[in-house]
Amino acid sequence: MAMHSVAEMAGSTLASLRKIAKEKGQPLPVDLDDKDAVAEYMKSNNDKYVGEWNQQLKRQKFDRVYKQSLWSGRTPIHFNFSNWQSSLQINSEYAEQLAQKAEELAGQMTSPDDKPFNVLLKGVPGTGKTSLALAMIDYIRHHGYRWDYIKQPDGTQNKSKRYVNVLFVATDEMAELLNRKYDGDSQASSRLFQVVKLAKTADVLVLDDFGTEGGMKGNLRPVRKDMQEYMYNITNARSGKKQTIITTNNDDNELKAMYNIKLISRLIPSNPQHVLDFTDLLDVRASMI
Repeated sequence: MAMHSVAEMAGSTLASLRKIAKEKGQPLPVDLDDKDAVAEYMKSNNDKYVGEWNQQLKRQKFDRVYKQSLWSGRTPIHFNFSNWQSSLQINSEYAEQLAQKAEELAGQMTSPDDKPFNVLLKGVPGTGKTSLALAMIDYIRHHGYRWDYIKQPDGTQNKSKRYVNVLFVATDEMAELLNRKYDGDSQASSRLFQVVKLAKTADVLVLDDFGTEGGMKGNLRPVRKDMQEYMYNITNARSGKKQTIITTNNDDNELKAMYNIKLISRLIPSNPQHVLDFTDLLDVRASMI
């Protein structure tokens, strides 16, 4: 929706009223001969539209962070809770319980008054971890808010709501950017800097397929030092301040074999209520190929 001037909006409103009067298609919302009534009607509608536009501008501002997400294969993907199909699993009841738990946690993450916490979705590939992580941030983006504090000249602070900014980072793509950076790719270097900066400050961060940068099961190796440093800096900046959703195909011991234990202890939640275990679900993605 394009932004218009107040004069244009007023003219448009009055023109619409005149059209209604001419066509007599429905009762007039205001007496056109009463200038004060017409002015008040236009002002109330103008306030309504300005309010809607302000909300849209706020939404666009925080969507700009989301649009900087780093996707696997560089293709954005979208998913919400209504897309989840528990019936694809033999244990459909458990699959439905996981979705309900994910939605419950997403709801808890929308409030700015709760202490920040991380959520871990773990299990074998193809069981829907990324799908439910995407559903969580879809819910958070549309229902969550945070407080902004604006300092006034007299020293007081105004408190106002704002949307939650969310960033999705596929860690394998981040590792690839790092490789390209050291190959002399200036664009990759710039993109990596941008992703790391946003990952430190986003209200909610998704680290997708965390651990793939350490190799496949049966061939695990410590993650390269520079990647560890980037991840540690991100985690350290977020610890106790921001919320992170992690999806991984690896268990805790495997992650500790890849990464510094301090990083893993800060990143992986110790509260079992914040862990969604997909281990007992089937790889439905493989069956669809």
